[in-house]
Amino acid sequence: MNAVVSMLPVRPMVGRRSVATRRRDDLLGRVHLAVRLARRTLKAAVAAEEEAPVEGGADRPAALVLGKVVGEAAMLLRTTAPLRGEDETLDVEARLLAVQLVAQARGARVRERLCNDAGRALEHASAHLFLGDAGYPDEAFDRLLDDILDGEDACGPERLPNHQLECAWLDQIRRGRVDVEPIDEELLVATCIGWPLDVLGCLTLDLYMFTHVVMYASDMGRRPVPLPRPVEDILAEAEAGLAAALDADNFDLAAELLWTWPMLRQPWSPAAVFAFDVLARSQDQQTFLPGPDYARWAARSGHGLTHEDVVMRTSYHANLVMGMLCAVALQSSVALPRELLLAAPSRQRRHRSGGDLLDGLPVRPRVPRWQRDFVALGEREREALASLCFSVRFRRAASANDIPRLREALAATLEHDDCDGPSAHQALRRLQRITAIGRLQAQAMASR
Repeated sequence: MNAVVSMLPVRPMVGRRSVATRRRDDLLGRVHLAVRLARRTLKAAVAAEEEAPVEGGADRPAALVLGKVVGEAAMLLRTTAPLRGEDETLDVEARLLAVQLVAQARGARVRERLCNDAGRALEHASAHLFLGDAGYPDEAFDRLLDDILDGEDACGPERLPNHQLECAWLDQIRRGRVDVEPIDEELLVATCIGWPLDVLGCLTLDLYMFTHVVMYASDMGRRPVPLPRPVEDILAEAEAGLAAALDADNFDLAAELLWTWPMLRQPWSPAAVFAFDVLARSQDQQTFLPGPDYARWAARSGHGLTHEDVVMRTSYHANLVMGMLCAVALQSSVALPRELLLAAPSRQRRHRSGGDLLDGLPVRPRVPRWQRDFVALGEREREALASLCFSVRFRRAASANDIPRLREALAATLEHDDCDGPSAHQALRRLQRITAIGRLQAQAMASR
């Protein structure tokens, strides 16, 4: 397969490097990859906007949206800003990306949107705000934005709680207060992390909202978060969501879910370390991290796009969030372990083989990447990932509405002494509801 963007060249080794140094170099290489692909994608999106754009459709992947690419590339630039001075090549790449972004973030299209849709001025100006906070300010544009936002209240659409949280975060950046003000706790309580996540039935969009709330509340990991629930509960739900993302081979979503640990300044769980390594191996093999739609379009012909176009359309975002994840991990006080953290197996588990953890999974025509990597692990490593395996098992059974398999999975968690997670609790509650409904129906039939 042709490489689209090369990985950071391997540096010559002088003596023996520590494990921590090797991990740091690896993370930096992935940040490089994200910035380079962002530059190429931004260039392609600008060219497509200026020329006759090739739209997506039934016969080709969705086209790049310039405004979306600009906003996300600027967010990546802000995420990497604290790394300035760590790597000379990354500094150069970041400056080049900033130069590309300035005209798009503060150009005529953005000014027109600010004029015609002032109620969403913060969202329209987000790339400008990220640029300014990353060290590329524009005082004239700041004054324009202040005039719009500090005057009379602008009309605008109703916003969901996570969008309200985003606007509050953007306004803190605009006012230069994001470093000293915590996020609004009342807004945070109203978002999806204010109550338990439905780990068995949540949609992909629900999980993306979860990751965005973590990012806004923590300011990309730069400030502590006054969480409305115990952090252990939120991490357990993130891990269950991570299991769903890995099982769907959705590495884009998996990368966003993984930033929950460093952004909340929490130690990486074995499942999170394993998931990161799954993504890293895939990125190394392909020279980019495949997005969820890449495989479908890469295998097809007749869409009139080059392989590089397919990669940018389907996978630029996956690589961008992988770069953000790695940048945040580099800044975190809690290091990403090089290997799974293994605990001694309990007496209840010693009689079971790690391979048994996959026995209850229904056979699929295409085995997901995580499952192939799991089989290659040693027994103690597989045991450390028991909760991940059970989360997948519960999720598959619930998605198929397969009640017998749901019961079997619950029984297996009890036997394995691993029934404290949200997947098991929610499976038990679902079975209890099914029993209650069955009892009600039986009573209704008996009364006829």
